[in-house]
Amino acid sequence: MTRAEESSTTSADIVGRHKRLVARTVLISVLTLCSRILGYARESLTAFLFGDRSAIYDAFVTAWRVPNLFRRLMGEGALSTSLQNAVTAADHDHGNAAGRRVFLDTLWLATWILVGISAVVMASVYVLGDTFPFTDWWWLGKDPEPVRELTLHLTPFLIFACLAGLCAGALGVRGHFAAPTWGPAVMNVIVIATLATIWWRFGSTADALADPALEREREFDMARWLAWGTLVSGLALLLIQVPALKRHELWPTGERVQRRMSVAWGILKQSAPLALGAAVYQVNVMIDGLMAQSMLDVGGPSALWYANRIQQFPLALVATAATAAVYPALNALGHKREFASLRTLHDRTQLAIVFFALPASIGLWVLARPVVSVLLEHGEFGPEGAARTAACMRWLCVSLIPAGAVGLVSRTYYAIGDMRTPVRLSIVMLVANVTLNWTFVRVFGMDCDGLTAATAITNWANLFLLLPPLWRRMPRAADAPQLRGGLLRIAVAGAACGLAAWGAHSALGAGPKSLFALGLAIGAGGAGYAMACQLLSVQEWQQLLARVRRKASR
Repeated sequence: MTRAEESSTTSADIVGRHKRLVARTVLISVLTLCSRILGYARESLTAFLFGDRSAIYDAFVTAWRVPNLFRRLMGEGALSTSLQNAVTAADHDHGNAAGRRVFLDTLWLATWILVGISAVVMASVYVLGDTFPFTDWWWLGKDPEPVRELTLHLTPFLIFACLAGLCAGALGVRGHFAAPTWGPAVMNVIVIATLATIWWRFGSTADALADPALEREREFDMARWLAWGTLVSGLALLLIQVPALKRHELWPTGERVQRRMSVAWGILKQSAPLALGAAVYQVNVMIDGLMAQSMLDVGGPSALWYANRIQQFPLALVATAATAAVYPALNALGHKREFASLRTLHDRTQLAIVFFALPASIGLWVLARPVVSVLLEHGEFGPEGAARTAACMRWLCVSLIPAGAVGLVSRTYYAIGDMRTPVRLSIVMLVANVTLNWTFVRVFGMDCDGLTAATAITNWANLFLLLPPLWRRMPRAADAPQLRGGLLRIAVAGAACGLAAWGAHSALGAGPKSLFALGLAIGAGGAGYAMACQLLSVQEWQQLLARVRRKASR
């Protein structure tokens, strides 16, 4: 009997395949770190080429938000989550072959739907006027032509990215995370190569032409090249996962099977309401970007984009990686109705996220200007753009903890079978975010920092409204962690981290562009955090030390 035939008649151990959660989280974090470092190199080169006041690059990041939103909502969010639920149940109830059929049916149906969505988005952007229907809102900005054309170029990316997200979700159910996590790193390498080619072909913005119209067209050509490079990177993101799909029995085996579209349709129908609940943060980011394009001066959308990219480093490295690693285990526990164990895993993961994310949040807030200046302030990206980006980033640092926590809380709701609660709250938060955006920018005269302030407020509100009802529905096990005391100790240690980082940078008296001063401040902040954790007996710190000692002894 072959392995595939045996798996078709034997229920899979859906909990046992997710035992090494810490090792898995470390793997995802390390691979994500590689991707984010490459991402910083990409953004640094982009800033050098386009500067901080490029209307064309404003248009590019606005156009890019459309496929990127679908990637977050469908590929990495709701659709992937729904697929993981269905494949987990099929593996447990009928074996791996049944799970493969569910995955392939969903992939086939999703491909055609994504092609349709892409066509609708492109047609809408092409047909709709410069102002939004029935309003005077210049929804693509005062110069809509670049946004319109670049959106047409970039929208097909959502097909590759969403299909890659589905593949990553299915591989996660089978306990494989390496290939999907390598994908973004490969994407960044391709985009960096594209930017290097653009630099070689067009030169930097420092070589600006005297005629503004000719310079605009030159930058427009650069953006077109960047759009094509981005599409190629999306195709690579999908193809890199094919070998892993074959190894984990998720690739077509050649047998003739009848497609069960009812199951695939059920997954897609379930993912529709999940989209808002699973990625309210990303929807808010998308709304912020569109409102920045229509309400802010030139350079505002770019400053908001760069700030988001910097904040995404700790968010992806810690919260997103941890949520991706534990969600299959959460889902397996929920499927088996082991709610006490489910709550214990959720609470421990939340504490671990806060332990790593809080010092990053405080450190980035304290060192916002030096971080932005060291990474971006060169070429045509000047001090004004650095100050503008740093102001945005400080509010995004305030968002870091709730943005990560809400993702895990929402997934835990899905694991216990509640799809409605996160969705309802997400809709309320979306309306609140739009209202606060308009109020802060139009009424109080704030810049792009007003948009990120609104995001921070709605993220915290969403977390405080989601968490208590979830706890009430899950019994607390005897070995569950003490959240209140643990969070308090971590918060005190985080304050020590911020004070040490600020003191070290201030004591040197160096400018914001000093890499040495920034490195020393980061080191001082890390040392201050470690000392405070040791003095306060922070449990997560002690567990980390114990794990390091065990590894060293081996």
